[in-house]
Amino acid sequence: MDSDDPLWRALDRVAETPTLLVACAFDGALAAEEGDPAQARAEQVSSEALNVLMALAGTTVAVVSDRPADEVAELMFLSGAKGGARVVAPDGVGPLRAELGATAMVTVGFEPTGAGRDDVVVGVDAPAPYEVEDVDDVAAVLEELASLRRRS
Repeated sequence: MDSDDPLWRALDRVAETPTLLVACAFDGALAAEEGDPAQARAEQVSSEALNVLMALAGTTVAVVSDRPADEVAELMFLSGAKGGARVVAPDGVGPLRAELGATAMVTVGFEPTGAGRDDVVVGVDAPAPYEVEDVDDVAAVLEELASLRRRS
């Protein structure tokens, strides 16, 4: 993707928000939905980008899944930075945003309720304001967001 891509421009805009919530679906966004779901693992590149985001001030990472939090933790490659990623069910993203006072959020792989005009909603092989094809594209989005957020 390039700087003329609307998604990249949206990430550039949202990267400067004071308090950012980055919420990614585990199944289908961080881990491919193929084979045995119990063996699904998050893509290494996505996990590394989430680790960078977790270490940045004013940034919280949430992994969105209906799976138990300890199961998700075992399937991720995340550090303990800032207490690690939060694991929330899809309906827990709104309350988490309110708790954090997030001024914007980036969601990947699910359609959040109550998304605002400053939010970036990315669908994975599904209709959304911004769309990517697969977990490799998700990794590229997260890497770009981490790079932009680090510079802001």
